[in-house]
Amino acid sequence: MNSFNPHEILAYFDPGSGSLLVQALVGGAAGLLVFGKFVWEWASNLLRGPQLRDKQPVIKVMARAGSRASRV
Repeated sequence: MNSFNPHEILAYFDPGSGSLLVQALVGGAAGLLVFGKFVWEWASNLLRGPQLRDKQPVIKVMARAGSRASRV
């Protein structure tokens, strides 16, 4: 008589669904770690201010790169 039980769940994870779920969780965690690294670097650069290497003109950097290439 009592054939419908609202608390009975007939679900399972087959190997394909289980591996897809694990892959999504691991990939999401890795993505959050990479995003956290970028946010951490951005915040630390914001608090530290511009570094000496950031103040060098592009012309000097390009000239040094060219002189290295010509010596090789």
